[in-house]
Amino acid sequence: MTERPSALQQPSYTATTGHNNDAERGVPGGKAGPYIRIADHLNVGGKPTTSNSTPTGVGHSRDSSFLHEATHYDYRKGPEQFRVAQGDIPDNTVTRFYHYLVGVSMVTRWALFILPVLGLLWIPGILGLTAFPNGHIWWTPLLWWSIWFSVWWAGYWAALLVSMLLPKVLRYTIGVVAIGTRRYIEWLSAIHRYVAIFAWALVSFVSFIPLITKRQAGDRPDDAAKALDICTRILLGILICSAILLGLKLLIQIIATNFHERSYAERLEAQRHNTRTLVTLYINSTDHPERADTLHDGPQGATTGKMDPTRFFKNFIKGAKGVAQSTTQAFGNIATEIVGTSVLQPNSPQAIVAQALTSPNKTRLLARRLYYSFRKMGAEVVKLGDIEEYFNGHDEAVSAFAMFDRDGNGDATREEMELACMDLHREKLALASSMRDIDSAVGRLDNILMTIYVAVAAIVFAVTLDAAVSTLLTGAAGFLLALSWLIGASMQEVLASIIFLFVKVMYDVGDRVDIDGTTFTVKEIRLLSTVFIDTRGCQVQAPNVVLNGKFIYNHRRSQQMSEPYTYDVAWDVTFEQLEALRARMLAFVKEERRDYLPVFDVVVDNFTDQSKLSLKSDIKYKSNWQQGALKVQRRNKWICALKVALKETKIWGPAGDPAAVADPVEYTQIPWDEVRAKKEKAAHPERQTREPLIPRSNYQLLDKNQTVLDQSQDVFGEGKELAMTGPKQTAGMRQRAAYGYGGGVASSGPTGGRPTAEAAFQGPGGAQTAAAGGAAAAAAGGMVIISQADDDNDGDGN
Repeated sequence: MTERPSALQQPSYTATTGHNNDAERGVPGGKAGPYIRIADHLNVGGKPTTSNSTPTGVGHSRDSSFLHEATHYDYRKGPEQFRVAQGDIPDNTVTRFYHYLVGVSMVTRWALFILPVLGLLWIPGILGLTAFPNGHIWWTPLLWWSIWFSVWWAGYWAALLVSMLLPKVLRYTIGVVAIGTRRYIEWLSAIHRYVAIFAWALVSFVSFIPLITKRQAGDRPDDAAKALDICTRILLGILICSAILLGLKLLIQIIATNFHERSYAERLEAQRHNTRTLVTLYINSTDHPERADTLHDGPQGATTGKMDPTRFFKNFIKGAKGVAQSTTQAFGNIATEIVGTSVLQPNSPQAIVAQALTSPNKTRLLARRLYYSFRKMGAEVVKLGDIEEYFNGHDEAVSAFAMFDRDGNGDATREEMELACMDLHREKLALASSMRDIDSAVGRLDNILMTIYVAVAAIVFAVTLDAAVSTLLTGAAGFLLALSWLIGASMQEVLASIIFLFVKVMYDVGDRVDIDGTTFTVKEIRLLSTVFIDTRGCQVQAPNVVLNGKFIYNHRRSQQMSEPYTYDVAWDVTFEQLEALRARMLAFVKEERRDYLPVFDVVVDNFTDQSKLSLKSDIKYKSNWQQGALKVQRRNKWICALKVALKETKIWGPAGDPAAVADPVEYTQIPWDEVRAKKEKAAHPERQTREPLIPRSNYQLLDKNQTVLDQSQDVFGEGKELAMTGPKQTAGMRQRAAYGYGGGVASSGPTGGRPTAEAAFQGPGGAQTAAAGGAAAAAAGGMVIISQADDDNDGDGN
């Protein structure tokens, strides 16, 4: 190890201030001085310091490193809530020093926040002691106002510090010996800020009366006494509101915890069962001091002649901890005898196992201790018989051993036992994290309750300020009654959703459910709705008020599930064949005992007209259908095994053996061409006289004026005019030369000479006919009337 150079061998700074002095610039060889210049470390002027400008003297190394770290602090690091991007703030020495104090530790950060404000709050007190000895505010001396403001300001930070440290202290003291109290400690940790606000309000109210109210002068005027009385009432209102807020947040935490406990009831029960299994095995295990990879530490190595202060301190702490645990164990035995349950016993197997499951390393050490304790000499695995004697009955032993025997082969290796314990450790952490988190639904409920809290707080302040309670309540009731017609339906939906989520608790995120015959997976739970994912991967949002009246089948919370399967067989199948089928399928499900229960029954469900037998059998899975892909895989395996068993037992379907040779059938074939020709000849006798060269195209299936009378294109409101039975020419149309003027009535053809609308669209021939009719009408001095019923020469009515 490299030795530290002595002070005589290290360069230092001098007290001179000459700019060209080598010693001032830190050049080795300069004249040594007793002190250093602060300006060199603060880098006044923004000049970069060279590598030789850092003092290395023994008396100044600690101060130099501190100043260098403070003035070169990167404000992009530190606590996340205080990080600042480069360029957002001025980049100078003072700014870096401030962010260094904020980010280096909570002590310096709080000192930076508390002390300057305390200095400002003591300005009135200092003035009252010096310049204004008789100064007062509402006839209370300035000194006592500064004292109360100091209590008020420092009280919040003190309350916040206590509320932050108290859960940690309780977790490592009471929480170690009384496992059941950890839930309440977690609640306290989650609402520690609201506890601090309540304690702060309590200290402010309690200290105001002796420090301010009692210090008023005896000859004070009434307005001063009334002002302090109002301040006291305001502080009392703040105290009451903070207590209500603390109770509200505690209620939210209790609802969230109970919500998650019901949501994870199955997982919690499995965790408790596995934990009890580990406790039972740990009680009957043996310590292996010769091994360093078990739960208890192995023998300490030989100590060297050189004393290690760190090891000495650790051994001292370990010894003190052992003495404390032994003392607590002694008192715990007395408490256990009185209460009847395990209390204050840190050395109990339950406490040791629970403590080991909090750490992945200790969890592996626990698994190895169990493995080396119960395996037989020379064996590499642990079998059911090795631990069966420590449980009450064979069934309980099988259930406990199933925790380690994941593959179902009847033994458990060291890796399997470590994997089982590690899964229990991860599950414990996941459940604890889920218990602490308040999801979106609980957050929405919190927002609703906070809205109600604001109204309650306003009423509290109004009452504490001597407002008329009856008038206030009457006005509030009238306002709510007037508002009920607007939000009544919404509040009813909110209440129904709250009952559905926090009372019924039908599912949790990740559960696979069936609703109205459709399978969904719960993706997100909200206060008023739930987001599902169907089998196609599409997101479906359903209101909780609608789901409240549905039958919801939860796959995850179910135990072993079964599925009926129906199949038809031939009528002549014998019952001996069905017995053989059952025997083969029983052998299959027993062989695949990891996937199915060892049950196979054949039920004759029905037979139709004595033509076939309808049989039914249940696919009894050994788990639920939470994992859809695994369920489909097991179902396919079962059906394939049934198909093979049916073939081996020669049980065929209603059509018989598919491989059998069919009997000959006599039938007469007629050429289709002859049949088709006869049918064509009978259907179209007129086609025999002519040879069709071009297919017909003059089929009339629609009205000829359908294009003109298309109502879907009527965007100008002309539908009535186009749909008239006998459209008449308007006055504007009379000016057209195509139809002219006249005093008589035109007559042309069978319709009296009136051209039809169809003739107007028949091309040149039709145009000539229309022109002739128009000319005749003009010669007669009459008016042309267009009608759809005219010129119906083809007799089609169009």
